Amino acid sequence: MKLSTIIQKKIKTYDPKNELGHTAKVFLALCGINHNEVKGHVERVALLAEATAIRMKKDAKAAFFAGLLHDIGKLILPAPLFDGHNINTAEYAEVKTHALAGFEVLKDLHAFVALCAGFHHALYATGYGLTIKDFPRKWNPSTIKKVLEISVIISICDFVDAFTHRQTTIKNNSDSTGLSLEKMLKNK
Repeated sequence: MKLSTIIQKKIKTYDPKNELGHTAKVFLALCGINHNEVKGHVERVALLAEATAIRMKKDAKAAFFAGLLHDIGKLILPAPLFDGHNINTAEYAEVKTHALAGFEVLKDLHAFVALCAGFHHALYATGYGLTIKDFPRKWNPSTIKKVLEISVIISICDFVDAFTHRQTTIKNNSDSTGLSLEKMLKNK
């Protein structure tokens, strides 16, 4: 069965509240226009995050939708940034804006998923995105903990998929070969 078909069936099966399913379908449709690499990536991350959450006895539905929408902020960026070519530091700086952009797009529609999108690159030492100060003050600690747990799952699944499917390296504006994801992992 085709990956997109599996994703569409899961969206229907989960039947989320607050139009989250419609948001996911619109995002995937938009990705299909100019961001096919992003579409495949988020579909794989959603399935991997769901499976990981099941094994960890966490909320599989939340992990699936957070995984599916974690890169929604990439839609505002030029598609060639995600075509697999080696990018320079200026392009990487532009790519890094997607986590906050994703949060901004989703925050008034789906706050939980928005926070996961904003945090999915912020959970390691050299990360970027939201900070703990960005949580709504009225949220209780158990909800904050759940967002952070799902965000960690998304972060790991995001890296695993990128590691297994991308050949992109980041160049430092010199002629030298930049860091591959494998080298970046080993440097952490």
